[in-house]
Amino acid sequence: MNAAGTRAWAIVGLIFCALGLTFAARSSVGVLIPSWEAELGWARAVSATGSSIVLAVMAVASPLAGNLIDRFGPRPVLSGGLAAVGMAILATSAVSAEWQFLVLFGVLGGAGMGAVSLPLAATMIARIFERNQGVATGVALSGSTAGQLPALVLLGLMVAGWGWRGAYLCFGLALLATVPAAWALLRPGRPPRRPAPEAAGISVDTPLAGKLAVLARSRTFLLLCAAFWLCGFTTAGVFDVHFVPYAVSCGFALVEGTAAHGIHGVGNMLGLVLFGWLADRVHRARLLAAMFAARALLFVMLLHVAGDLELLFVFALAFGILNFSTLPPIASLVASRIGVGIMGLSMGILFGGHSMGAAVGAFFGGYLFDLMARYEWVWLISIGLAALAAVFALLVEEEPDRSRPRWGVAAPA
Repeated sequence: MNAAGTRAWAIVGLIFCALGLTFAARSSVGVLIPSWEAELGWARAVSATGSSIVLAVMAVASPLAGNLIDRFGPRPVLSGGLAAVGMAILATSAVSAEWQFLVLFGVLGGAGMGAVSLPLAATMIARIFERNQGVATGVALSGSTAGQLPALVLLGLMVAGWGWRGAYLCFGLALLATVPAAWALLRPGRPPRRPAPEAAGISVDTPLAGKLAVLARSRTFLLLCAAFWLCGFTTAGVFDVHFVPYAVSCGFALVEGTAAHGIHGVGNMLGLVLFGWLADRVHRARLLAAMFAARALLFVMLLHVAGDLELLFVFALAFGILNFSTLPPIASLVASRIGVGIMGLSMGILFGGHSMGAAVGAFFGGYLFDLMARYEWVWLISIGLAALAAVFALLVEEEPDRSRPRWGVAAPA
């Protein structure tokens, strides 16, 4: 492997670690709630509000950060995002008032987490890799689960040993320590020129309004937006929020439901690497459609898990494999059909749509349960929406990649 290849894979490792630490920072609220309640007397609603602000700020910050990647490259965005998260955690270690937590963790931390989100990480990889983009994306994004788990375990040990303030102080310093590495590895430079049939004429100097107009006319972008909105509804919305309560309503103990959700996290890691590898080798639109269709079938399985713990675990693992793993083929399609030059903005908007779909799904699942005192209709509707996402994905046009063979795509003449 030459020096450029070594550096490219070092960047994959950097993004793996950055996502692990960032996702751990976002999830750390759950670890620290008991400490905050005991020391500061905060109601649990305060912590929940902080997490909600993070999600809202991420949805707004991600498209803006994506546009900055298109204009200036990933170096200032990843470095700035990690610095913002690190400073937010560091400052939160000294808070004493609720408003300080909401501003520092919620707003400053949310802005940083929006810049170090999965779609933008996929954009950074696409700007570096011509070949093996899918597998590099899968490995890098798997840090969101594989890297998060040990970081959270270590955080919990530090809380037990040093208290939550000492633990957050060390955690913030660890995040800030990654900033020099990001700045050194991500050198400035324009992305390589690649054919972009749906964004011809776009350059780094194109105004934001011009880029948005191009995206509004892009068939690929509109179809992926629709599919990814439905993806957010059925995964981060109804599944992430309502899976454990549903398992409990089926008669499983809380610890069994949470264990199944943990197995789902293992599936996320496996799926990212597997489908990242496949995205380099098969018809990406058909692959994406098959993944959404398989999700629909898994929701059918979920309707029949009551009383069968093994089936619950099988569902959780399989659903995890098909959850985050939609990102490598989506990122690859955006890179080739819309172009790397506008990919940051594209992926940022897609992420915002996914978040909006998740917000609707979370609310809708709770509303339906309150209305009917059961979850069956939530999963039945999710079956239909996942199948509809498969249709949207299948309508995305694929084109032969002239640099390498792709299974399921006719070779160019």
